[in-house]
Amino acid sequence: MTTSNELLRLCGYKQNSSSLHRVQQIKKNYSEFDKVVAALLDLESYLEHSDFYLSLKDDFDLIEIRNDLCNEDEFLILDGEIVAWANQHNIEFLENIDHVSVLGFRHSELENEM
Repeated sequence: MTTSNELLRLCGYKQNSSSLHRVQQIKKNYSEFDKVVAALLDLESYLEHSDFYLSLKDDFDLIEIRNDLCNEDEFLILDGEIVAWANQHNIEFLENIDHVSVLGFRHSELENEM
């Protein structure tokens, strides 16, 4: 199964031309898309038993972590399991009011100085 198909499955989306086009748009924002999807696969068992889920954001072409039980006027508070997963895989994310955007991998300070 390709990483595009894996991402669609993780998000609960049907595989069709529209959803595959959506993934192609999102791929453009991730320099290491395959590795990001591989990291998300490690989060799958947790997501299956929690109120959190993955979504594909239309506006900014990003992968998001969402929880519909969160009030719209409150910041989404990530579960410790998701924070531990992000640290383990060196994932960078941006917390927003109703979702968390997965930005990709954090780069070390040495890489940034080069």
